[in-house]
Formats: sequence, C-alpha cells, structure tokens
Amino acid sequence: MDQKNLEYLQKTLDYLGFGTRLNEVLESAIYRQPEKFSLGINQRYIPAEFRSDPEKGVDQMRFELNFSKAKENDVYFLNSYEVTLKRYNGTENVYQRFELERDNRMTALQCYKLLCGLSLEKEIYVKNVAQKEEGERVKVPVWFRLDLSVSGNDGNHPLNKFFPGYGYELEKAIEKYPFTGLDDPEKKEAVTRALRYGNLIALSINIEGKEQGVYVAANPRLKTLDIYSRDMVILRDNQIFSSEQLAGQNPKRITDGLLPPPQVARQLPWQAGEGGKEPKIGR
Repeated sequence: MDQKNLEYLQKTLDYLGFGTRLNEVLESAIYRQPEKFSLGINQRYIPAEFRSDPEKGVDQMRFELNFSKAKENDVYFLNSYEVTLKRYNGTENVYQRFELERDNRMTALQCYKLLCGLSLEKEIYVKNVAQKEEGERVKVPVWFRLDLSVSGNDGNHPLNKFFPGYGYELEKAIEKYPFTGLDDPEKKEAVTRALRYGNLIALSINIEGKEQGVYVAANPRLKTLDIYSRDMVILRDNQIFSSEQLAGQNPKRITDGLLPPPQVARQLPWQAGEGGKEPKIGR
C-alpha cells in the first residue's frame, strides 16, 4: 500500500467537506487492493429558510465516492461521486454524478447547493490562449448552475458554466432592486460574497412603501436575482415594481445560449511536485 497516496486521498476527502469519517474504511479498502471500490457517506444540511429553527426541516444527502487503481502501479484515485438529495419537502430525490476533475472538484457543500437549484461562483484554472507556452494557466471566476429541468439517460442534469464573457454582473443585479439596509458598504459586500458562494440569503425589500422580508439567490443564466417570499414563493418583477417603474426600465436582452467555455487545463495531483501542498478546494 502506498502510504503517501493514502494520506493524499484522506486530505482530499477532508478538503472536499467529508471530514475524516471515512479515513479508516478508506485505508481498509486500499489494503485489499481491488481494482475499483466505492465508499458511502450520509450528510445532513439545514435549509437556509430554517436556519433559525432547524427542527422545521433537514435535507438528507447521500454520497457514493468512486475510487479506482492505476493500471501500472498501486496508486488510487478518487474519480467521481454520485450524489442523491432528499429535500425536507420533496416528493422525489434529486440525483447527480459529479466527475471530480471534469466538474472542477465540487465540494460536498457545493454539490448540495447545486442540487437545491442554487448557482455559485468559483475560480477555476483555464489555459491561457494568449500564451504560447504549454501549460500556461490562469484563474477565472465562473458561475455554475445545474439545469434541473432536464436530465440525460444516465439521470445527470447539465452543469451549465457561465464565464466572464457571458456578462453576468452581480452588483448591478443587486442595485436593480429596492433592498433596504444595504447602504453600509461592508454589509453590501457581505451580501455579494454570500451570493457568490451560492447561498440563499435573507434580506428586506421595499414593495409599495412597505418593508418585506425575502430570500434572495443569484441567477446568472438570466443575469438577475431570484427573489422569494418568506414562504419560498417566487416574486416576479411586476410584484415588486409598479407599472410606471417597469415602463422606465430598459432591460438588456438576455441570450439563451451559453458561451463556449475555454479549454480547462487538468492538473493531476502528482504534478504538484514532491512535498507540494494541495491547495484548499472551494467552500
């Protein structure tokens, strides 16, 4: 058994949000030297709307982590995880298979947010097409969102990526709406950061002169925000703005298509060099 490989995998699981609960069973599985194996783990998440009262409902997540052994040696890889979400108020489970490298190493929490229909932004490495040198990479912020309205034969939903060229400006989307309490630059920055992390956040908004509590999430596909009542009912713009205000707005045309993503440079763990530290992954 390759001890360094085992330690690397254990650290990877910790970085991805699975903690150390699988350390012993992972070591036991690798000791038996199978070609492939899977490990299962359950995690619970409190929905954003119930954070003040967790007893109202809890979401259940099941992860099946898939490992395989290299053909030429005894090194093992974490290839993917199959995720099933059972929402506190859902009638059907939501399923998605995340490939670790292809899907940019989504953490357990990020998987949960995506399966809940939320969007999140994270920085990923892409090849720098302006540089001729092989292996030159740059970091770019990319929004991710699952299209839960469709699925393939394998049950997977398309994972849409919105690169900077798509033109989603979160700050402008926030400024469009009459939220209250965002005059403080620090609070506004905290709200922006929380939305980028893929959180559903509680805010107050002024509707017809009355302050109303709402939940807000980013929507990069439509270049706007999703706004819900405290009962999680979607609020449309015509429910927030008067007809005169809507007539005075000149919304930009929203394109349905996605910009083709630049080619992502795959960084393999062993390319970090001897003694190199694995960077922390996401949130």
